[in-house]
Amino acid sequence: MRKVFSVSGSAWSLSSWWGVPSPWPDVAPMFTGGVPAEEIHDADTNDLVGSFVSLQRGQSFLAWQKYQTAAELHARIVGTTPDPHALFLKDSFADCAARIAMALSISQQAAEKVINQALALRDRLPQIAERLRDGRISAELVATVISRTDLVEGHEYAVAVDAEIAAALDLHDGAWSRERVQDMVDRIVFRHDPDGVREHRKRALDARGVWVHDGKDGTSKFTATMAAENARIAMAAVKALAATACEFDGRTKLQRASDAAFALMTGTAFECQCSHPECSAQIPEPAAMPQVDSKVIIHVIADESTVAGTADNAGFLAGHGVISDDHVRDLVARPDAVVLPLVPPGTQPNPDGTITLPAHLPSDPYRPSSALDLFVRIRDGYSVIPGSSVSSFDADLDHVVEYDHRHPMRGGQTAPDNLNAKDRFGHLLKTFGDWVDDQYRDYTGRLRIEFTTPEGLIIPGDPEHLDVLFPGLRRIRFAAPAQAPPRTAESAPIPPTRSQSRVSAKHARRQQERERNRKRRIKEADD
Repeated sequence: MRKVFSVSGSAWSLSSWWGVPSPWPDVAPMFTGGVPAEEIHDADTNDLVGSFVSLQRGQSFLAWQKYQTAAELHARIVGTTPDPHALFLKDSFADCAARIAMALSISQQAAEKVINQALALRDRLPQIAERLRDGRISAELVATVISRTDLVEGHEYAVAVDAEIAAALDLHDGAWSRERVQDMVDRIVFRHDPDGVREHRKRALDARGVWVHDGKDGTSKFTATMAAENARIAMAAVKALAATACEFDGRTKLQRASDAAFALMTGTAFECQCSHPECSAQIPEPAAMPQVDSKVIIHVIADESTVAGTADNAGFLAGHGVISDDHVRDLVARPDAVVLPLVPPGTQPNPDGTITLPAHLPSDPYRPSSALDLFVRIRDGYSVIPGSSVSSFDADLDHVVEYDHRHPMRGGQTAPDNLNAKDRFGHLLKTFGDWVDDQYRDYTGRLRIEFTTPEGLIIPGDPEHLDVLFPGLRRIRFAAPAQAPPRTAESAPIPPTRSQSRVSAKHARRQQERERNRKRRIKEADD
């Protein structure tokens, strides 16, 4: 049996494991961890990965110290009394930031940003500052929280926003991705001040435009700011045109996309650069370029009442994040919009208010029904692979516990808690590697995911699903369709060659791994 480790909570304390001084003597050892250079070759693989986790906690603590120091410097130099030179270019705030800028050899603007972030944590987000200190959020993600809560400054609900974000961070022991943090903060802010979010979007749209930034070696960067849905449509059109080049084209995907973008914007021809006399590329003529847009699909998720205008709940734009109710209705009003309900019209609810839909195709218990397929993609929002920003609508649906095609009743069933969305690489990593994932409901009823590396290291998965944003999803149930055909009689026995196939053996090992993980969770909960 392999050793099982966990990167969650405060399980890692490698400084005490190795018996060496902290790499940062001024920081409490509990926040840091490192593998000594002389012992790194003998270190366990899990120790090395755990060291990364511990080091990030140390970096969070250092960031907290930086902000504490900046806030104290501001208090001493700027103070709380009005600055008589506040209208001058060199006021006391600029004078304070200049000290940091010169000490660190950074720009004045960068130094002022540090001070502003420090003040936001001190005055608006004190509980988030504590989570930064304790390593529950990284320094990079704290900057995201600060910027996304800028609208609550000075409002009476600012304290509640700070507390709710901190509570959400406390519910997850693992790392957060930028997308999940952004969505979590946006939904909390929107519920307290939807008008502020709408005004923020209006200001952002008013600032749209295009720019060219000169680069190095004869290149420049072309930047365009536009509505999120338009950006996704434009990017999809670029990718669609770039994909028309044949397989022998020597350019990378990004190079082809750059050339395709120029062709679309200028109405010039996009050409395959394979140089093969029998090139198979089917590239449309420049005059036909607008037709590419007709194949672009963007997914917007919202509840019926918001679409109808009887409620002001937030929506979700796949690949972008949380959007306001006005933004939802703007998208629904587009002439090319198609509105498809998750629950078919006329579906009768159960006596307890829940709704039951078919889980899989009547003819194939392995294939999820269209309703279950859509439900899982809506619920997950993104690929469940930690750190992945791929939209669930661009990902693969995967059975967490593998489906047994020879004996369907033995294998993982086609059910919502046994399905999740994985980006292609993550899906391949599990299918052809020794990675194990597990998906279960915790004691609060939240859906949790864990990933186990080939060495037995347990990594927590996504902290939230979109059922937090769309609680109506919790009323939907799935069951095998009533008209599903009965199981047919077993065919003639096959002469035995192995006790079980290699695939079956791998599936059995994975199931044993999940059982060990479940027993560990139960023991931790009892303790």
